[in-house]
Amino acid sequence: MAYTAYKFDPKWIKKRVKELKASLKANKNTDDFLGYGIGVICQRLEADPKRYRDYGPYWWALKKLIAKYATDQLPGLDEMDETIAKEYRGKTDEETLVMADEFRNDYLNHFFLYTNEFMLDPDSPDLYLLSDPDYEKLAFIKQLGL
Repeated sequence: MAYTAYKFDPKWIKKRVKELKASLKANKNTDDFLGYGIGVICQRLEADPKRYRDYGPYWWALKKLIAKYATDQLPGLDEMDETIAKEYRGKTDEETLVMADEFRNDYLNHFFLYTNEFMLDPDSPDLYLLSDPDYEKLAFIKQLGL
């Protein structure tokens, strides 16, 4: 399968990282771009773990960032789709974070909430099913109120 869908122009992502870092510095007076961004994402996921689906194919690379920078904030970092994590990530951690969030912005405008099927190869009839047992379990536990 050729993973060609939902890819971002690397030059645009590089520019977007610079814009967002400048905005964070101006509005929040911090240079901790990764820490701040991952903290926001962790808050979203703590509120509703099933929203990991918002990040589509970028989820797996984003999950690696959570494991790297915020292991104390979210449990459930065991499952991984290495193939998709390699395909849907930036050259840097900052680029990966921005790509995942940009995908989420698009997702919220074009998909139904909790959609987890994506066409990653427009030339293939096969859909990619995003399913993370770690976060599905967290969502179930949260739903039970435990």
